[in-house]
Amino acid sequence: MESSINGHTFAAAAGTPYAAEAAAEVYRAGGNAADAAVAAAAAVGVTEPLMSSIGGSGFALVRDPDGHAELIDYYDAMPGKGLPDSAFGANGNPPTVTLKYGAGVHSTVGAASCGVPGTLRGWEALLRRHGRLTLRETLAPAVRLAREGFLLCATSGMWFQVAEEVLQFTDETRKNFFKGDRGYLEGEEVRFPELADTLEALGETGVDLFYQGDLARRVSGYILEMGGIITERDLAEYEPVIRMPLTVPYGAGEVYTNSPPSAGGATLTQMLRVVSGYDLASMSGADYVRAMAGAMRLALQDRQTEYGDGAENARVAERLTSEEYAGSQRHRILGAFGKANTSHLSCVDAEGFAVSITASMGYGSGIVIPGTGIPMNNSLGEPELNPRGFHALTPGERLISSMSPTIVSSEEGGLISVGSPGATRIPTAILQTIVNVVNFGMPLEEAVLAPRIHAEGDLFAYETGAPFTKPEGFERILPFEGKNMYFGGVNAVRHAPDGRFEAAADPRRSGGSAFA
Repeated sequence: MESSINGHTFAAAAGTPYAAEAAAEVYRAGGNAADAAVAAAAAVGVTEPLMSSIGGSGFALVRDPDGHAELIDYYDAMPGKGLPDSAFGANGNPPTVTLKYGAGVHSTVGAASCGVPGTLRGWEALLRRHGRLTLRETLAPAVRLAREGFLLCATSGMWFQVAEEVLQFTDETRKNFFKGDRGYLEGEEVRFPELADTLEALGETGVDLFYQGDLARRVSGYILEMGGIITERDLAEYEPVIRMPLTVPYGAGEVYTNSPPSAGGATLTQMLRVVSGYDLASMSGADYVRAMAGAMRLALQDRQTEYGDGAENARVAERLTSEEYAGSQRHRILGAFGKANTSHLSCVDAEGFAVSITASMGYGSGIVIPGTGIPMNNSLGEPELNPRGFHALTPGERLISSMSPTIVSSEEGGLISVGSPGATRIPTAILQTIVNVVNFGMPLEEAVLAPRIHAEGDLFAYETGAPFTKPEGFERILPFEGKNMYFGGVNAVRHAPDGRFEAAADPRRSGGSAFA
């Protein structure tokens, strides 16, 4: 395979430098961007342990060398198959903790908050459909990191303090995440020997071990014992769903992103539809803010009020992402203005593969399966993921999500894989990165580093250096000095039109990039 003009054939950006280098290592060993993405995802689950886990879930967006795109949905599902109705709701009294973040985020934790995790089935599908290597080969860097140790990054060190109450929920959780009488701190060496053994066993025997084998029985047995509702049947019947991504024209190309029932990609698509009607590059700073803030606020308002659960989200998204609806929103903008712990990784290679993965375990349930090192999600305990209420879904239903793995293919931008953590700031962070590259012609790193804004409800937030004229209609103005993780943590890679490979890991979090 020929190198690009800057000598590379592959680029990765991920939540930690360890994960980005794991991707490059697997690519150099004969893999492609799909194999590398699984390696990075597994390494993130080790080195950014409160952001994602094999006890969590996610979405993988893939564009192949022929230009075909597909979404692998391996998001959490509602558990409880085979249980009586009386098992639901944790007797109406699930435990809740307050995270030490800002004014305090309330999170329902414990076994009753755990959804059916899809991570391993998702990785299996990604490798089977697009990869070259075995699961054992792609998990090898993560196994080594978990067994030999790594230094805790700044973002994870901060979240260890924020989630201190969650991390001491059980003795098993404390054993994995505490050093003596406190959580690990930034820069300290961390090892997860039991998780290393689990990942190694999965690599040798396959993911059926987690969904149908001895590990499935251990996971279900412990969750049920602790008051949760994940059954062996839930695990055995879990399958990833292959979906067509949402696609929207943008510039001289297309943007692909997450499709319903998730609402995040549709919200991003709605914003892109609106701003594509403006000549953003020729606007004054004030007009640019009006256009971008208006698109953000209206789309996020619709995200809050229009989307629910299930099949109806596809019909809602079709209406809200139409050009006709975008035109009406532009009219409103002109008239008006005159998680969650999550991790994202991106990979692209010279063959033409682009892979974008966003993964999450909620804020964490405080549950670690004994003897396995597997921390479990608390997706059922996050209100924004369960608009109908706690345990209100039918067993097997997918939860709603804001995660928006995205790929851009355009003459101006080349092939870009991009995404971000950050709850409602996910689509606004991705939107601004795409606009910076496609509309303003910025190199990828500059596009990610550029100061950001966020508009939602009556709130207008901005980083120092962002174009700022107080827009009308916003009662709360929230300035941030310098770059802040409030505005997400974009990890993006690009195969540029001139053949260069670029990677940018957002300094708002502790990301890293790597090339091969």
